[in-house]
Amino acid sequence: MRSDPTLKRWYSTINKKFFFGELPSNVIVRWALSGEENDIACIERIYDERHCYEILLNRDKNKTNSQKLSTLIHEMVHVATHYRDNHGPVFAEWHAKLTERGAFKKGALLKGISLF
Repeated sequence: MRSDPTLKRWYSTINKKFFFGELPSNVIVRWALSGEENDIACIERIYDERHCYEILLNRDKNKTNSQKLSTLIHEMVHVATHYRDNHGPVFAEWHAKLTERGAFKKGALLKGISLF
């Protein structure tokens, strides 16, 4: 599977601006196929020679740009924690870092859009 160009561009921008380029670039970021993901999104570790993770977003549950970007950042925190801390203290530390770095300020990623 290949990344969706828009989602991958957002991933790259968020990585540069708020993760300071610490996340790997060889992550697939795409829309889930019909019936592939019932939750809002998921992340999976990939064990192949080209990619390390795959982030899937459910198109039906991510309608607005605010939802899409918030969901993507959430899944990117899982990448940052190497998927070892499922919403625990390390995950919370990353959320605090991103807040401090301005990721959730209105217009930080798209003009007029707030992420919560």
